[in-house]
Formats: sequence, C-alpha cells, structure tokens
Amino acid sequence: MPSYKARLIPNSSIPNAPIREHCLVHRSRITTIGRDKGHQVRIKRDTPDGIRSALYTVIDLHDEKQNAVFLGYKDADDLSKRLGLSSIDPFMGKIDSQVTDDSEFTEHLTDNGHHRGLIVIAPHGGDIERYTDEQAERVGKRLVSKHVSLWVCKGFKEGGGAFDCWHITSTDICEESFPRLKEVIGRGFEYAVAFHGWDEDSICIGGSAPPDLKQQIKTAVESATSGSGIVVATDEDGGCPPNFNGNDPRNIVNRLATNGIQIEQSKAARRKYHNKIADAVADIMDPKIQVCIAPAFEGSDFWTCLIEGISDSVLAMSRTGMPSLQCEIKRLQFRIRKYSQGNSDPRIEL
Repeated sequence: MPSYKARLIPNSSIPNAPIREHCLVHRSRITTIGRDKGHQVRIKRDTPDGIRSALYTVIDLHDEKQNAVFLGYKDADDLSKRLGLSSIDPFMGKIDSQVTDDSEFTEHLTDNGHHRGLIVIAPHGGDIERYTDEQAERVGKRLVSKHVSLWVCKGFKEGGGAFDCWHITSTDICEESFPRLKEVIGRGFEYAVAFHGWDEDSICIGGSAPPDLKQQIKTAVESATSGSGIVVATDEDGGCPPNFNGNDPRNIVNRLATNGIQIEQSKAARRKYHNKIADAVADIMDPKIQVCIAPAFEGSDFWTCLIEGISDSVLAMSRTGMPSLQCEIKRLQFRIRKYSQGNSDPRIEL
C-alpha cells in the first residue's frame, strides 16, 4: 500500500483531544497515498527490535514542509507507549495508508450483502478492549437465523500495549480507512449495537436509540450481572460521561443505523459477565429484527407459481400467525415478479 517517508515531530498543541491519537499532515502530500483529513493512517518507525507502529487520525492539514507530520501527545508517556520513543525529539519514520494487517490489527465483516435490520460491532476487539469482539460475535451467532451483520476489529501487541497502539476513538473512525466497514456504511441499518470497554467500574448504555430501548437493555444487563454490585445506567440516568454517552452523530454506531446503542463496560463486567451481557442484548434485539427472506422456488408458468405461492403463504401463516402477513405478501409479490426464472438465493431480504 502507498506510503512515504516523513519527519515526525511531536507536538503537544494539536487541537481536538484525544490528541494522543491525532496527527497533522501536509495537505497535498497526504493525497499522494490516497488519504485525507479525517482518515486513519499508520505511523511507523524503525527500532533495534523491529518496526514499531501505531494508528493515528489525520485531524487536520498543514502547509509547512511536505514531509513534516506533527504527532499529538499529552505527555512523553504517550509517545513512549505508542511508538516506543524515549524523548519528544523529531525522528524519521513512515506514514502508511494501510491501517489493517493480517496479524496485529485485523478487520472482519460478516454480512450477506442485503441485511438491514441489525449490525453488531466491536471496533476495539482483541486486546484493545478485551472480550468486546467475543461479545459481538456471540450476538451474531445467537441471531444467525436473522442474518444480522457483524463488523469487528481486533488488535494485538506482543508484550502488551494493544490499546495504546490501535485504539481509534469511535467518533473518528473513517470508513475510507477500513475496507470492510466501507462495504456496509451506507446500508442504512435500523439498529446497531457497539460493544466497548472503559476504565470506569460501571456499565453505560448510550447511543442515539430511543430511551425505552436503552432502558430495556439496561434492565436485561442488570439481570445478567445480578449480585455483582456493578452499576448499570443509561445516558438519560446521567450514568454516562459526555465523552462516553455514544450520542454524537459522528459516532460510528450512529452513522451505521437509525437506532445506535453503545455499551461501555468495566473490566470486571467484561471479564466475568461478557457472555451473559451479550446474551442479554441478543434477547432484547431478537424480536425487534423482523427479517423477511425471499422464497426459493423453481421457475414455472404464472398460474402454477401463483397457486404454489398462495399455498406456501397460507401454510407459513398457520405456523407463525398473522404478524407474518406483511412478509408473506412481499414473498408472494417476489414470486410473481420472478415466476419464470425462479430463485435459488436464500440471502435476499425483502
């Protein structure tokens, strides 16, 4: 993937915290590797132990020397943890357009190309925020019959430090830097659930979803963690700090869906109750995802198709009741449109 050599200059005055994840790059130089303001990049430097790298968000552009890249930091410890630096002096390195790789920071998508009901995400899986990817995957497996979509990133670092190297704030995540995310960003899901971890000792249910839905999830999670003493709150309860309430429209969970749900969880909650919390979320979301799948049938003449379609619909409604009427009408209309060619694709959602 495209990259260029750069002079990396630590700068504690970069705006828009969290500055430890942010960088400034030359406005025209960055375009030569297919990146721009708001995108993520990978900063690399050579060390005696090999290449050290970390992810940064291009928070703004500058007009100084073309190879100059300004790295944000709050204190020298930020630079040490992220890039193994022992000082705040400028150094030579590389800025790379490829964010993900096959080992330390990977991106995964499970999606049938059609589903619009629910997408479950964990942007900070692996060792970045432990157990969150397992939670997202568990919900996906629980609701596999509903064809829910799943987007997960997993970060690892030998010797520790995955959070310091691979964490990108949810409001900064750009689909231009994540190929799998770009495949679904414009789908327009009805619901999205994001699993996260934080350093607080509680659980916060936030996001753009209506208060009653967040309250339902809160109640289910409280039951799942019963007896633990872990406080579960929604942003309406005031239990979510402003930077963690998940209601920013730029937050990736809200950009993916009309109803975004962000779940911030303490380390203890994730370690001891990650599966129970995931199951509680799946139980709440399951009845809300009404998936209507196109029927599979062989091509025939119009009247044969119509009679078989009506017969199948009546049989289906006798098993599931009248709530399936709208779906069966859609399935019958699909049959009529495709009567001569038939359909063998079970992934099509109507």
